[in-house]
Amino acid sequence: MSGAAQARPRDEGAERQLKTRADHVFDPLDPETVRNPGPAYSELAAKCPFYHYQGDEYQFYVTSDYKEIRDKILSDNPVWSFKWGDGPIDWAEFSDFGILTDPPFHLEYIAALRKGMTPSRMKYYRPEVEAIAEELVSGLEARADKSGNFHDLFALPLPARTMCFMLGADQAMYADYKRWADELQSLLFNDKNPAAEQSLIAEIMPHFMGLIEARKQMLADAGIDDPTLEHWGTVLPPDYISLALVSRVEGRRFNDMELFQVCTAFLTGGQETTTSLLTNVIWRLLETPALWEQLKANPDLVENAIEESLRFDPPINSHFRTSLCPVTMHGTELPERSKLMFSMMGANRDPDIFDEPDMFRIDRPLNQVKRHLSFGYGVHFCLGAPIARLEAQIGLRKLVERLPKLRLTGETERIDSWMYWGRRQLPVAWG
Repeated sequence: MSGAAQARPRDEGAERQLKTRADHVFDPLDPETVRNPGPAYSELAAKCPFYHYQGDEYQFYVTSDYKEIRDKILSDNPVWSFKWGDGPIDWAEFSDFGILTDPPFHLEYIAALRKGMTPSRMKYYRPEVEAIAEELVSGLEARADKSGNFHDLFALPLPARTMCFMLGADQAMYADYKRWADELQSLLFNDKNPAAEQSLIAEIMPHFMGLIEARKQMLADAGIDDPTLEHWGTVLPPDYISLALVSRVEGRRFNDMELFQVCTAFLTGGQETTTSLLTNVIWRLLETPALWEQLKANPDLVENAIEESLRFDPPINSHFRTSLCPVTMHGTELPERSKLMFSMMGANRDPDIFDEPDMFRIDRPLNQVKRHLSFGYGVHFCLGAPIARLEAQIGLRKLVERLPKLRLTGETERIDSWMYWGRRQLPVAWG
């Protein structure tokens, strides 16, 4: 089993040789790396694509090689497990459950939920996303001072309200949804006590269980004991909680805890990353005004700009897996339950894959720039990628069309997380 994760043979010359270098020092928690991770991760990928990080808080191995990540880590490798969580800390108490699972269960679980992310569902979501974006842009136009924090005024509410809509919740709760998501993510990456989130769960659970129970009552009132997909959008509203209620995994319905985890997975996975995508792309376009002018002159480049932002500024700069057995990588023996960080930030700047990888360009051909790994690959490709792309494209296009004078007006500030990458303060004006 350990041989499955060993480095594959490399072609001489054309590809850079993977190597470990004791003289290269990389610290993902170093203040300068946290402030501006791109150059540090790019340098790590170039000088030491396989690295053993041994810090005071965490210890893990790092791979930055694009092809190794895509073909050897993410392509259903039986060595590398998702069930211990996507972070540097083992969450054993909550492992091997719902989304935090490995194949074959994970494939069936995701197949059920992916029915809500098909092209036809994107057509269903589009009018609501358009309406939310329109309302937000109109609100910006109506502001007397014609200025403010782009994060708070647009990038946060667009995905948060969309997530409420997709789950069948009141959009007026979007601020609560965002706070819950932020606090859960902070606990996941910063608190080594698995019980630390229980007080927060105690606040969140009654809300979602109430939505679940309301839909169960709809089925009971209709005399339906065994709901199927035909009841989704007919007897039940066409939202994700309803989809989970009528779905099956391993021939059975989801239990209540699995239903609750569907809600929390969307809560945490569908907001901060899209918010950061929106702040990142606006930040890059406005810090180099010529790029904003280029996009205004050719709005058809909106999709290219979104994908380039995902490549250059992945909202999650790295992901984690845990080894299920001892494994050898690049001549290094990794014990069972080793943590492996695979760097999207580094892989997305691989010069063997992307021309001028350290340059932000919005004119890269789509078929090339979409090779980025920011949504993952293979078995664990991001379930929410279609809706994130839809929100970002709709939002950016409306901003280009309606706020052509958009510009930066001060210093920006990143979000408070070494794993996540986005702007918490993005002061702009548009008058």
